[in-house]
Amino acid sequence: MGLKPTCREVHRLASEAMDRELSVVERGRVHVHLLVCQACRNFTAQLQLLRRATRRLGDGEEPR
Repeated sequence: MGLKPTCREVHRLASEAMDRELSVVERGRVHVHLLVCQACRNFTAQLQLLRRATRRLGDGEEPR
């Protein structure tokens, strides 16, 4: 694990964050990377959108 996390690592951690709480170090690494990487900010936003949509569908609610 290098000083600056790679996009691949951030994608993995963002995905894992949907299922578990990240450690302080993991959250910090993701946060620092997201400050400088627009592509990863877009990726995490898309993950969050998909998560919300699947939750709504699981509840029987129509997605907006």
